[in-house]
Amino acid sequence: MHASFSLRRAWRLPLAAALLGLAFAAGAAPAPAAAAARAQAPTNAAPAEPEVPKSVFIAAPTAQQGKDPFFPESIRTRKAPVLSPTTTNLPVVVVELELKGISGTADRPLAIINNQTFQANEEASVSTVSGPVRIRCLEIKADSVRVFVNGQERVLSLRRNR
Repeated sequence: MHASFSLRRAWRLPLAAALLGLAFAAGAAPAPAAAAARAQAPTNAAPAEPEVPKSVFIAAPTAQQGKDPFFPESIRTRKAPVLSPTTTNLPVVVVELELKGISGTADRPLAIINNQTFQANEEASVSTVSGPVRIRCLEIKADSVRVFVNGQERVLSLRRNR
């Protein structure tokens, strides 16, 4: 019995030594991440801030393509369609201008056009049947006035027969 007791002890001691050696070897072997962290020198620099992604919002041009989630009935974000200018031969609107009178002095004449008084080289709005029109008085003569209206130059004369 004494011999079997010593055999049991004999194999326990090398087994304990082998297990203890494995434990020390596992603790001594550095993990790859830990080894990389130790390899870097410590710095006092602040860590880099992560870049925050920016949100991008695209306004839907029509109600079928999307709407504002907070104000679903709102049309304030709708973009107006861009209209390209077209060159067409637009009809010239005939503006009813009437020279009602010429007054003032020879060096400072005045003309009354549609109840609005003008000096030479003066610009103003006058009322007409088709609505207000902006005209520029170019020259005042003894019985006529040259004006610039709607991109055209016109001569207004006093009426002789009243």
